[in-house]
Amino acid sequence: MAVLNECDGTFEFKGPWFANMDMLFTCDPANIHHIMCKNFSNYPKGPEFKKIFAILGDGIFNSDSELWELHRKTTTSLMNHAKFCKVLERVVWDKIENGLLPVLII
Repeated sequence: MAVLNECDGTFEFKGPWFANMDMLFTCDPANIHHIMCKNFSNYPKGPEFKKIFAILGDGIFNSDSELWELHRKTTTSLMNHAKFCKVLERVVWDKIENGLLPVLII
């Protein structure tokens, strides 16, 4: 987080030239919206990323293009469903009350 704070929320990591593994890290909401919603096809993950994160399969975090759009539409419709939101709220509160708070209270 310190690096992102010093770089106004966006940091470009230049990997070794022989690995061709440059990465862009951002926590700026406008940049995230630009990358994830408006211009996703301009930011392919590439074969190196897929090789490193192959364990994720072809899910939303590892896919590009049409497959990513399909995952995104499916996930968005699920996340906007009222029952999902209620279950998510219950799970998050359970994790806070039974996982986080006991650690913080110690």
